[in-house]
Order: sequence, then structure tokens, then C-alpha cells
Amino acid sequence: AEAGAGRAGELRRRRDRMRAFADVMSAAHAPGPGWPAWLEDETDVCRCEEVTAGRVREAVTDLGARDARTVKLLTRAGMGWCQGRMCGTAVSCLAARDGAAEPPAERRPFAVPVPLATLAALDEPSE
Repeated sequence: AEAGAGRAGELRRRRDRMRAFADVMSAAHAPGPGWPAWLEDETDVCRCEEVTAGRVREAVTDLGARDARTVKLLTRAGMGWCQGRMCGTAVSCLAARDGAAEPPAERRPFAVPVPLATLAALDEPSE
């Protein structure tokens, strides 16, 4: 059981390093303030589903979308191959209404498929 605890600690430290690196990269490559105003209506926001900034804005202003989830349902932005990993933050920011502050980037959990054999090989939890 101690070997499992050591491995879990090692994985947590690795996760924390990766998250810190991701935070630094996000800060280094963040667009300037007011960037949504720079986008023309023809600018692609979601490349996978070919959703433009104009379609996202239309979903908000004309169709009454109040959040990124509703924009996604109305436009398919974020429903393509990348599942919003590339466009999710941009869609969320464009969906913010009335000049609201741009929402923070959504943090997706790190996940890895685990084979059933691995789970079956785990020891029974001690009580």
C-alpha cells in the first residue's frame, strides 16, 4: 500500500508541475485586453466546426444565449474534434454579455483511460 501512496504523490507532483507550466504558457500567450473587439464577424473562432465570431455574436445578441454552453448548443462551437480545447476560452469570452469581465479559462482535468485489468489488480482497500 505504501508503494501506491508514493506513486500517487509522485503523480500529484507531476500534475502540479504540468499545471504550473500550463499557467505560465497561458499568461505568456494571452491576447491583449479587449481582443474580442478585434475580431471581424468572418473570423473563425472554432476551426473544427467552422464557427465564426459573427455566428457566436448572433447567438448571444439575436438568439439570447447567456453562456458558453448555450452558444455551443446554438452554433456547435466546441463540438468538433478538439472538444473545445482550442476555442473554449474564446467562445466563453465572446458569450460574456454586457461587457462582463472575461471569464477565466476552464480547467479540464487530466484524464487517462485505465484498463480494467489494472483496476482488477488493485488490492482491496483496508478498513
